[in-house]
Amino acid sequence: MRGRGLSLASAAGVIGLIGAAPLPAQTTAPVTASPAEPDSGEILVTARKRQETLMDVPVVATAIGGEKLQNLQIQDMKSLATVVPGLSLGGSLLSVGVQASLRGVGTSALDPGVDQSVSLNIDGMALSQGLAFASGMFDVGQIEVLKGPQSLFYGKSSPGGVISLRTADPTDRFELIGRAGYEFEARERRIEAIVSGPLSETFKVRLAGTVGKQDGFYYNRAQGIAALGSVTPAKRHGSGTDYKLRATILWDPSEKFDARLKLNRVSDDFDHVAIVQNVLCPDGTGPFNGRQFIDSDCRLDRNAPLVDLDPAAFPGIVHNGVPYNTTKQTFGTAELNYHFTPQLTLTSATAYYLANSRNMVNAAATSAGAGLISATNRFQRRQFTEEVRLASDFSSPLNFTLGGYLERTRFYDDVIIGGNTRLGAPATIQKGIKTVHVEAESLFGQVLYKIVPELELAAGARWTSERRNINPFNTISGTPVFVALAVPKIKADNVAPEISLTYRPSSDLTLFASAKRGYKSGSFNVSTPPFTGENNSFGDEKVEGGEIGLKSRLANRRLMFNLAGYYYKYTGLQVGANVQSTAGVTVTRTLNAGKARNYGLEAEMTFRPEGIQGLDLNAALNWNNSKYTSLLNVPCYGGQLAVEGCNLLFSPTANAGLGGFTAQDRSGIPLLRAPRWSANFGFSYERPIGADWTLLFASNNQYQSRSLVDLAYIYYQKSYIKADATLTLKHRDRWEFALIGKNINNELTSGNCANSNRQGGQTGGIITGSTVRGAAGIDEVGCYMDRGRELWVRATLRY
Repeated sequence: MRGRGLSLASAAGVIGLIGAAPLPAQTTAPVTASPAEPDSGEILVTARKRQETLMDVPVVATAIGGEKLQNLQIQDMKSLATVVPGLSLGGSLLSVGVQASLRGVGTSALDPGVDQSVSLNIDGMALSQGLAFASGMFDVGQIEVLKGPQSLFYGKSSPGGVISLRTADPTDRFELIGRAGYEFEARERRIEAIVSGPLSETFKVRLAGTVGKQDGFYYNRAQGIAALGSVTPAKRHGSGTDYKLRATILWDPSEKFDARLKLNRVSDDFDHVAIVQNVLCPDGTGPFNGRQFIDSDCRLDRNAPLVDLDPAAFPGIVHNGVPYNTTKQTFGTAELNYHFTPQLTLTSATAYYLANSRNMVNAAATSAGAGLISATNRFQRRQFTEEVRLASDFSSPLNFTLGGYLERTRFYDDVIIGGNTRLGAPATIQKGIKTVHVEAESLFGQVLYKIVPELELAAGARWTSERRNINPFNTISGTPVFVALAVPKIKADNVAPEISLTYRPSSDLTLFASAKRGYKSGSFNVSTPPFTGENNSFGDEKVEGGEIGLKSRLANRRLMFNLAGYYYKYTGLQVGANVQSTAGVTVTRTLNAGKARNYGLEAEMTFRPEGIQGLDLNAALNWNNSKYTSLLNVPCYGGQLAVEGCNLLFSPTANAGLGGFTAQDRSGIPLLRAPRWSANFGFSYERPIGADWTLLFASNNQYQSRSLVDLAYIYYQKSYIKADATLTLKHRDRWEFALIGKNINNELTSGNCANSNRQGGQTGGIITGSTVRGAAGIDEVGCYMDRGRELWVRATLRY
């Protein structure tokens, strides 16, 4: 159908609604969210791989349009959490990337080989590795956050939910956009350029690019100590550049066929990007064995000292000893739609993804002398996927979606653990590479049947078969030497069914109930060099449960109120844990170590007062009760006594041969990044102030109660409120000038913390799982910090 490739417009001022029930006749292709009729109050989403209104789809979802994203300067995934209750994101180091959680369900293992429990979907391409979360937040048409398991339509890596991102499509008329912004706190400069429009009646193109450069938000006032192998660093963390380029082509040659092609290139190159701040120092910050490794106030503030490493003390270290992260991502999707009839469409979605990441960190996270070790890695992931589906849009009571999915993935992590020769360590302590190959196929289908016009039953399932094998090599000698592992291959078959019942007695009231199963693939740990005979595999993570909900439109559709409840049980949770290798050495790996359950309520409201035109009010609230009902073999924190709970997995080689326990039972604690309460509330008010002038004032506020961010030491991120606001002056949609404040009250937060022997520089002296503590006392806790306050000025020109 000509003109079908409309742009992904925004539906301003509307935050996603919790909804249910399908349209009487759904559009099956292309699967791209678009606005409904102007002023209809409807947003179209693709939660079931067909276009449906958010009011009608039986999935708990939040949808945010491109205009709202621009108004609030939401340009990365961490900013997205400020407008989606229940979404939390944590930072990490090396190539692990962002760790995402929805309703407290997420990934805690610091390993780039682990799939995220919350997957990312960009223009139909499924991604589950944390680096991808930095790839797509630019020129976005609409974002859909689908909560709860989504295995039926979004595959094998979404037991916690899906963040589905739809980038903007070419427009029907020529459009040229230029945008420039400056942020004062991190001294960030950013420019954007977009050109879009038709080249012919059937061919449309959109080209978009953005380039940014910043000095970094956090100060780095560390002073190096040459005798301990450290160098005084630059004065700020996070300096560097990034760019994103995207080309979109729409081809609509006939009533029978249309195609959409997306090509992307993303680059991030930053120094000191893993901003670790010491927040808990039980033994103080004084010297250890006469050596000063920590020199900080050990509290949450804007100063996060971290030294560079002296190449003379760490022979062979890269990037002149300055911790850094360089990541290049190239990916694209091709969607082809063939319409046998207006009611029957065959869709092919082909995707390719390539990521290359290089990193180096001060592994001891020291702020005076350099610690004992450094960590350098080179990570690559190649992924090819193909999905074919056939969907109907009949006027009869029965409709269906049938499909198949193929994945071929290869990733490797080349890791070097370097040593500080000034502390007597060898220049290279460990060095090795692990390569994992993934082959997966799945079949899925859903049948939708209208029992009566107001009541629909939907039932479906996805079957998946997956094989993974690992090829490990020790490369410390310079020549790769194959390492035989206990489990070099894993295979799993899984069936994930889903059923929902939707009742829509009127166009302004919808009720639904659903039951689901989901899972996430097992894999191999790749973040450490291999050891002969070790078993570093882990199995699938599984979930089952359900949701009920309602959505209503009241007061002549000026008030929208939605409510949903959910209950899920998880088994085989993939978490970091301590085990003993065949050599008797205790190592940290990802294991299927426990069970969990979470249940809660979500409510959302939008209101447009009749007497104040242009004013939109919104509020959303999530109450979430979650805990690990069984969580064994969590690593002890350094210096933890046996009587303090470190009483599992005794190792005779622990504590330099003295022996000791290495793990603990953490059953009963909350899930990581799972606040009991989270909310966001705000408004937008737009009014004309002259014949050609418009003024927009918008506010968004995020609240989170305290949440657990470290399993071993049990450290909580305190509760907080972050306030955002924007004031924008527009002139006839030709140009605009905006003042934007994000986190105006400058709350410094973290979604991920870790404990280690920072005061001792990881040089030893820690005794764990015994009856006494060692000379190094107890581990310190450091947190991977989120960006603080942002104050933007931004100008936009449109033609």
